[in-house]
Amino acid sequence: MNTDYLDTLPEIRNKFNVELEQGEKVVFATKLRLFGTGEGRLLGLEDSRITMTNRRIVADNGKGVWTVDIKENVVDMRRREAGKFIFKSAFILVTLNKEIIYGMGIQKLNAFRFYFSRKDMAVLEEMIRNMV
Repeated sequence: MNTDYLDTLPEIRNKFNVELEQGEKVVFATKLRLFGTGEGRLLGLEDSRITMTNRRIVADNGKGVWTVDIKENVVDMRRREAGKFIFKSAFILVTLNKEIIYGMGIQKLNAFRFYFSRKDMAVLEEMIRNMV
């Protein structure tokens, strides 16, 4: 992933008040329709939100926060589709290079599925095209 591209993007308002590190800036932040594991297990619904900085992805479902370093932990990010006909849905699949353990240490994930509005999906897809 070419994270240098993220450094060139303008900083946007940190509307979810994510604690930023030195030299870090928010480049994308929005509410999610929902998000889950790579296999499709639900992690959060409409009250979930995502903040992407020039270094990290921070997903918050209101009860827990998942943070991944883009350069060190993200292997791939791309649009995927699942289902058929009226049950078809599109999402961004973020594949990780190592498992994250959560939920009392018994649940594991190696990818996230993020479901966005069409407008937000288009913005993030453009960002991903420039990072590949």
